[in-house]
Amino acid sequence: MTESIALPSGFEDLAEWEEWNLETMEERSYKRAISSMEDLQSFYDAMLTRMDQILSHLVTVPMSDDMKPEDRNLLNISNSMAEVAPAIEQFFEPTISFGFDTTRWEHGGE
Repeated sequence: MTESIALPSGFEDLAEWEEWNLETMEERSYKRAISSMEDLQSFYDAMLTRMDQILSHLVTVPMSDDMKPEDRNLLNISNSMAEVAPAIEQFFEPTISFGFDTTRWEHGGE
């Protein structure tokens, strides 16, 4: 059995979304683009009910390179939620048909 990601106390249930613990916008964008709408919807539904709690926690955490790993993981997962939300709420597809090919986008530093 593999060990799941570390998350702050009270957020352990989100460890099942470990695959969305992605450090960069490029990784998150690619993950969204290759995921099915069903997978995106499942992730979105699970995260939406927790976003108030997640943001209430993260606002108390200093954002720095030396964040605790569990806080960094929670931040990464919430950033993935921000990446997925427009696909669910606005576009109803993982990528925008007839839109800019996001794989051509060169992401800068975060």
